[in-house]
Amino acid sequence: MSVAGFFTYQALAGSLVYFILPSEYAAEPERYDGRIRLGGIVEANSIAFNDESLELGFRVTDGVQAYPVRYSGAPPELFKADTGVVVVGNFQDSTFVSSEVLIKHSEEYRPAAGEQINLQDLKNALE
Repeated sequence: MSVAGFFTYQALAGSLVYFILPSEYAAEPERYDGRIRLGGIVEANSIAFNDESLELGFRVTDGVQAYPVRYSGAPPELFKADTGVVVVGNFQDSTFVSSEVLIKHSEEYRPAAGEQINLQDLKNALE
């Protein structure tokens, strides 16, 4: 029975996407050395894409902290400003260099105009 539990745990752990918010990284950057998943919202008016080199640049934010992201490749089909995103990669200086861009398909969480982003609600919406 414990063997079945172990395999169930392994299968579930592999399907979960854990990530940190930009403000969590800013608070303790030394804690997150190496490859990480950074989650947040694609900041409005921050997207730049070069069709020839397939270089994508944008900023990811949680409403408190924002970081520039650099990605080589075409943006995912649903990629746009004000969309939830999880990027996989590592920081090089203050820029997040991503090898993968995951888009949150649900648009459940959106703060009302003029309201502050609730970090826990944002994190729950991106999971």
